[in-house]
Amino acid sequence: QLLALLALEDEPVLGYTAPTPLTQLHLHLQRCSLDYRPPPLPLRVLVTAETLSVTCGSGPDPHPGGLRLLVDDGSVFLSERCGGGALDLQRDFVSVLDVDFLELVLNTWRGG
Repeated sequence: QLLALLALEDEPVLGYTAPTPLTQLHLHLQRCSLDYRPPPLPLRVLVTAETLSVTCGSGPDPHPGGLRLLVDDGSVFLSERCGGGALDLQRDFVSVLDVDFLELVLNTWRGG
């Protein structure tokens, strides 16, 4: 009986149509870095960015789902030294990518 008392039910309201939920996530990071060591490879990847902004969301047709990635002053470095200990960025890493600004936009499309 207690569960029946706490049960929630949607009651219809005449003339009102509930909107479809819209979900969004905004993430903004400054002066950040990511140290990634893929398990099967003897490799170390260092990704740095002065500013990183990630926006993703999903919703009804006017607001389709998608992902937007903005990187300002970013770099990617590789190193063969995977062990512990102090590493020197200039001595132990090789720069493989250096961008002033990168914008990556991925949108979903519902064909019909």
